[in-house]
Amino acid sequence: MKPKLAVVKGHYFSIEELSLYRPLLSEFDVRFFVSAKDNMSNKRDVPLLKAPCIDSIFNPISFGLFGKLHGIAGNLAGIDPEIVFGLKSKLRGFDVVHTVDYDYLLTYHLSRLKRKLGFKLVTIHWENIPFARDRQPIARYFKYKTYEGIDGFFATSERAKASLVLEGIDESRIFMTGYGIDTGRFKPDKEAGKVWRGRYNLSDSDRVILFIGRVRTSKGIFELLYATKKLVTDPEIDSKRIKLVIAGRGPGEKDVLKMVHRLGLQENVLRIGYIPHDEIHNLHSMADVFCLPSLPRKYWQEQLGLVFLEAMASGKPVVSTYSGSIPEVVGDAGILVQPNDHLSLFNGLKRVLADSDLRESLSRKGLERVLSQFSVEAASSRLLKAYNEVLSFDGG
Repeated sequence: MKPKLAVVKGHYFSIEELSLYRPLLSEFDVRFFVSAKDNMSNKRDVPLLKAPCIDSIFNPISFGLFGKLHGIAGNLAGIDPEIVFGLKSKLRGFDVVHTVDYDYLLTYHLSRLKRKLGFKLVTIHWENIPFARDRQPIARYFKYKTYEGIDGFFATSERAKASLVLEGIDESRIFMTGYGIDTGRFKPDKEAGKVWRGRYNLSDSDRVILFIGRVRTSKGIFELLYATKKLVTDPEIDSKRIKLVIAGRGPGEKDVLKMVHRLGLQENVLRIGYIPHDEIHNLHSMADVFCLPSLPRKYWQEQLGLVFLEAMASGKPVVSTYSGSIPEVVGDAGILVQPNDHLSLFNGLKRVLADSDLRESLSRKGLERVLSQFSVEAASSRLLKAYNEVLSFDGG
């Protein structure tokens, strides 16, 4: 009989995650416990089971007010207060339970529940700053109490693993599972690129710089605007051909619009707002270069950046910054500069846009890197090995 694996994500489930588990179905009996109604279906090869959480119950009633209060409470305490109901009865008989990161009340609840039900508990680990939340007493208490009940930490990056080691976690409990994306969907597609350029009135001769992300200061959006201004005023560049496409929403939208006007970039910057993730691969196809110049903060730095992997899988060169785990992801498939430095960013972008051979080289390296290290197949293989090792642990 195959071991039973429960993936408990509640409100934080993403439909793309299912692709990572399909290759495991021959070895594990997999069930996802999710709360989002639009993701529920009995026709999926990986079954989704309903598991109500706080957000799914209160948000429809309060029209989003609860979500705002939820976020405020999480920021003050340093731990996400999300919980999923009815897990004690739902998880009976499971061998392994895989859930979200340590800084969720859900994970703490599962670490206590495993004592009664006897399953092995594993969590994904994104955090790459050691002791990041230890300054907050509530977060610190729940963090280390939760750590005691975790059998396996599935680190998404070497930096995430290093932070765990510094915090005292034995390396035998840490597994470098990384992450994987669907390279059947994210791939070079010139025809889609032409179609989507046409959608936004972009010509074949335009040099398109693509930004996809939360529109906020920490994503380096203003440094990108400053670098774009340098590009369009460079005498060696045809300014009319430079187009910066900004996809996403966020708290910085109004300030971005003001800066676009202040810099006189109305003809060069195209703000297209939120694009559903099931269409993002087409957006990548129309770009010449992808740029998200993330800025590290005292208590946050880029933890992985799936959007970089998606760009690379789509055959696009990347220009970004030395922030968090970005160097691990991009490797030699892009140009990285110091964060908060628009002049270095301008020089990096100019190099890529002006040199077709460099663009081709970086595109090839990026695609090869994703296929070998960050594909669904590569990530699923690492997951399978990690689950089997956790199951072999005595006690826990």
